[in-house]
Amino acid sequence: MGAFRDSYEEFQKANTEVIGISIDPWPSAGIFAKSLKLLFPMLSDWPQNEVIKAYDVWNPERYTARRTTFVIDKEGIIRGVVESDTDMDIHARDSLRIVQEVEGTRT
Repeated sequence: MGAFRDSYEEFQKANTEVIGISIDPWPSAGIFAKSLKLLFPMLSDWPQNEVIKAYDVWNPERYTARRTTFVIDKEGIIRGVVESDTDMDIHARDSLRIVQEVEGTRT
């Protein structure tokens, strides 16, 4: 999430909202967000995991959600999906690239 925090200004320039969703209960998700000094909201999907189920990102082998970013346009259409459990810098960069392409702000 720190990679998204560090790129947050670029997401804003592309007229984009960033929202983190955690499987952890509140206040754990809030403590995590505060510790990373996130500049965007961190929501908790616990205990029903409705968002995680709706977007089919549950990883039963690890009993957690896969780290997945959905780029959703203003009409609610998913324009891109980025998954990565290892390199969040690349994850954030690839997500921003999709946003910029959708918004026509890629330089």
